Amino acid sequence: MTKIFGAIVLLVTSLAEAGTVLRFQNGSIQAKTNVQATQLFGNFSDDYVLQFRQAITEKDKNELRSQGIQIFRYIPDDALIVRATAHQLQAYSQTGKINAFIPFKGSMKLSSSLPTLSVFSKGKTAPVAIMTFTADDAKSVLDFLKVQDSELQVLNLTGSVLSVKMSQILIPSLADLRGVEFVQQLEQMQPLHFEIQTDDENAETEETRPAGDYTDINGYETGTKVMNFEAIWAQGFIGKDQIVGMADTGLDTGDLSSISPDFKGAVTKGYSFGVGAKSWEDPMGHGTHVAGSVLSRGVTSQGKIKGGATGAQLVPQGMWSPLIDNLTVPPKLSQLFDAAYNDGARIHTNSWGAARNFGAYDAMAQQVDQFMWDHPDFLILFAAGNSGVDANKDGRIDADSIGSPGTAKNTLTVGASENLLAVGGIQKKVSELKSAAEVWPAEPIWSSKISDNVDGIAMFSSRGPTTDGRLKPEIVAPGTNILSNRAHTSTAEVLWGEYNADYVYSGGTSMATPLVAGAAAVVREVLIKKFKIANPSAALVKATLLHTAKDMYPGQYGAGPTQELKTRRPNSDEGYGRTDMAAVAGLTAGTQFVEGQVGQGEEAQFKVEVKSGRLLANLVYTDAPGSPTAQAALVNDLDLVVAKSGANQPAVEIHVASDSVNNHEIAELADLAPGSYLVTVRGQRVPMGKNGKQPFALVLTAP
Repeated sequence: MTKIFGAIVLLVTSLAEAGTVLRFQNGSIQAKTNVQATQLFGNFSDDYVLQFRQAITEKDKNELRSQGIQIFRYIPDDALIVRATAHQLQAYSQTGKINAFIPFKGSMKLSSSLPTLSVFSKGKTAPVAIMTFTADDAKSVLDFLKVQDSELQVLNLTGSVLSVKMSQILIPSLADLRGVEFVQQLEQMQPLHFEIQTDDENAETEETRPAGDYTDINGYETGTKVMNFEAIWAQGFIGKDQIVGMADTGLDTGDLSSISPDFKGAVTKGYSFGVGAKSWEDPMGHGTHVAGSVLSRGVTSQGKIKGGATGAQLVPQGMWSPLIDNLTVPPKLSQLFDAAYNDGARIHTNSWGAARNFGAYDAMAQQVDQFMWDHPDFLILFAAGNSGVDANKDGRIDADSIGSPGTAKNTLTVGASENLLAVGGIQKKVSELKSAAEVWPAEPIWSSKISDNVDGIAMFSSRGPTTDGRLKPEIVAPGTNILSNRAHTSTAEVLWGEYNADYVYSGGTSMATPLVAGAAAVVREVLIKKFKIANPSAALVKATLLHTAKDMYPGQYGAGPTQELKTRRPNSDEGYGRTDMAAVAGLTAGTQFVEGQVGQGEEAQFKVEVKSGRLLANLVYTDAPGSPTAQAALVNDLDLVVAKSGANQPAVEIHVASDSVNNHEIAELADLAPGSYLVTVRGQRVPMGKNGKQPFALVLTAP
């Protein structure tokens, strides 16, 4: 299954020194034991933060468990949230391994998204999401609130997730309850197509109006041509035997007997999660457009308008609620993911999210990471969002506009690049769009068009990094003037404009994400059939997509003060670049696909022969879920090292990617001397591994 040159060796290095600071999102604490003497001999079990003197090992955790201490989350630096009695912790501290332990209480549990309390808060309510450690904890918190708040409205209780509409003045009291991990405002999720308006009510002119009869289709309309899908299709890879889950507004009529011919045979069944909805039909139209980009067969258009993975199957999950005329996303996201996973889906695409509290690693992001940690062969994609603005008027899109759940570590977060289209959809300059003067007022954005340069990022596409400095998005795909399927329901919107009764244009990171989902399905098929990897991990599929992406540097405006992409990839505008299926088609036996694991202080080494002077290595790993209370989301920290090896002498390190923020790293090297090299994956810190190990995927090419 693993293709390597040479051998994999396991080395042991010394434990890293631990810190003495506890880093929470609301500030850092100099750690010291802070427990009243009267508590030290009590038998009451409570939640504590327990900080070690050295990097945490699996042996340390097993010792805690053997004493009846429960372990929940990792907190930087080198600390665990645990449930124990103060007496148990005091006894364990005698081992000399503990720097400090403090009660897990207070404002560290409260999100900055919550309403600010004042004298005017009395009588006001707020929708609140409460994450607890266990289902029993959630029930206990609900019992507490029922006593304290006579007007409490319970919105949802599923497992350890509780959603309520509660009195604002009671929110601080939640921070001191046992079992509460995090409290945040319940965000309204929305479809992430970009709602575009022009100053001219007539968006079309005679020159830009499409024919509607397929005679004017040139291949660029769907976005697949920019992504070079033809190259991989020519090899016979179309996503066959792959199943993609899609949570969105629904799919077409929601009835297998009347669904569009483009989806006949692609769907076996669907699910309805929309409150008040009677089926998985699409009353709005967004989900049908998304589904078309994933795998539309193109039957209605005689094969001219089709998705990226025309041989794949789809599990549609409708979340549109006719009661609120918007999405109703289950507060416990595993309800979506479990249903699709159990139906065989190993890719799941999501073109929705929250357009506020940008950059935050919150409870929704944590749930995505938790599911992927528990299901390592399930790749979840999320749209980055459409909140890109140039507020400082410098001609470049500002940083920090990624919404949750796109802020999750393990998900593949997708931004929107430009399609190449001069007819159909919205063919206006940015300056002719409503609100342009407020959000994109400066050149060169002001005078540009939105679908005229494939090496450009859509001006609305959300940029990273996240609040804790992680790179997002990780990849981009065309997301402007994308032509795809139109829902055949009476209330479906025409989005960016109609082509005919069966197809409409639209734009947004909503449109880019399903194109990458289709690409992921095809990549998974390639890994299974071409490279004989029976069940590739989500990390390996993601690593392959990043490995083959095209760097768009310097972007659509060339070099200079307003240069769109200031640095080569990876960066928080394009991620690793635009999805490129021609590069996937070009993968040969010269590329190594490695799935391995390392523990704390361990190294896995891979030998490679460099002949051309170039080497490209992508490391991706599905990390353990972080805590929304923590200042940094990353839990397990792996490093990527490249060394020149010589006969009878120690290897010399020439590249060290010691990224302690992201769970993906790259080594892209040129002008190397021919010869043997060692590529090493190093377990710098692995406090929350699986049996002490962090699984990883490595894709390595030395052409």
